[in-house]
Amino acid sequence: MIRNITILFSILVLVGLVIPASAQSSITDHVVINEVDINPPGDDSASPSEWAELYNPTDSDVNIGGWSIASTTVLKQTFTIPVGTVIEPGQFLTYSYKTVWFTDTNEVVELRDENGIVVDATPLMSDIKNDFTSWQRIYDGYDLDSADDWKFETSNAGSTNGKIPLAEDVQNVFVTINSIKPGYVFGETAVLQGFVSEEVFIVQQGDFKPESVTITIKGPGYESDVLLYFDLNLQFETTLSLPPVLGISEGVYNVSVIYGGVTSSTIFSVGDEVIELEIPEESVFAIVTDKSQYLPGETLSISGITSEEIPFEGVKYELIDPHGELIETGTLYPIDGEFSGTIFITTVNPVYGIYVLNAEYLGNTSTSFNVVEDIKEDVLISLWTDNEAYGLGDVVTITGRLNDLWISSLDLEILQTRNTALAGNEFGGGNFAFKILDVVRLEGDSSFKYSFQIPPGEERLGDYRVKVSKDVGTAIKTFSVVDDPSI
Repeated sequence: MIRNITILFSILVLVGLVIPASAQSSITDHVVINEVDINPPGDDSASPSEWAELYNPTDSDVNIGGWSIASTTVLKQTFTIPVGTVIEPGQFLTYSYKTVWFTDTNEVVELRDENGIVVDATPLMSDIKNDFTSWQRIYDGYDLDSADDWKFETSNAGSTNGKIPLAEDVQNVFVTINSIKPGYVFGETAVLQGFVSEEVFIVQQGDFKPESVTITIKGPGYESDVLLYFDLNLQFETTLSLPPVLGISEGVYNVSVIYGGVTSSTIFSVGDEVIELEIPEESVFAIVTDKSQYLPGETLSISGITSEEIPFEGVKYELIDPHGELIETGTLYPIDGEFSGTIFITTVNPVYGIYVLNAEYLGNTSTSFNVVEDIKEDVLISLWTDNEAYGLGDVVTITGRLNDLWISSLDLEILQTRNTALAGNEFGGGNFAFKILDVVRLEGDSSFKYSFQIPPGEERLGDYRVKVSKDVGTAIKTFSVVDDPSI
């Protein structure tokens, strides 16, 4: 038997896709600019509301004191991070500087070390929306030096943009493979195509790398493997030349593909004339929920896809609680290959733990989710800071929780209400009040977390107010910035 391990080239010309940049190291090994809002809501010239977020993706503390965050257009305003500032592993630090720090169009923001060397930079950015959208990396610390590393979405300042999905943590991944023709004659080229449902990553030598697609082709006296990566549309393709020499014999060839722990297969024939084959079409059937964690009283959304619709027959599902008890069944009818539905998480004697949702249609599939206890307090919105007083350059961590219901986000305002350096409440002489306007996203238990750093300068001494609000209500917390917070 002839066996070829084909990655870049083989004598039989089994050609895969060129390995893209996404196959390279994806999480950088240095502090990065993780998110920037160059045009937040309101008048940027009235108060310093523009901000930039740094993130440390490394395993070590990094001293960023003396580093700077710089606009590179028009006024080229540069903020210097206070000496002694340390960003911990996995920590987010959000900075606001002065009015009109950034421009709204054609802006590039740079992070420079204490020697002025550029450590990181954003792509060319424009934002004319004047709202809570920001430029942010698609995953925390994701950096391939490409504009595709970034997205323009509702801001997450002080919190995660999302983590890279690892293969072992992703459910309901699927992959397909097919030949564009069921049979070929000698001298033709077989074309094999497929797609994956989503991108997943693996840990390799301490780094996150996209998992490759592995295709195995077996035929009479022949076997070959090819490793490749899909394109931006999650599609892949490879070809196989079929000369009547060098190992290619008449017969049926089996093709299998593996990705994310799942497999798919197809067949094709090779001969002096096309051999008619009965090739079963690959079936795709998957079901997911909109979140991995729910509270009692929430509504779970089910969605799924199927590659084939059976007339007058629906997708039958059942929900099993953590005790193994069947608590709900139902039927969802596909339309154009898609189906959806909802399940209410009861508040009457709720059972906490892992639930399993089984579905049956073309085959069987399942997914799972967690129901957690809703520990409520006596107020609508709880709001805390990790200290009551801070020094210049200190990091303020704000936490809170919405207690009686769940919504996706709350509006956040951080405002300096009193400047002790000016001995009063007025901000004169060009010294504007410190202000951040942003959005905090709520987790499944309705909690949230936000961090930012007090800028340097005597004008930042004074009293501050933190306000989170939405139509459902408002919570306010105050703190002070003083010369010596230990007193």
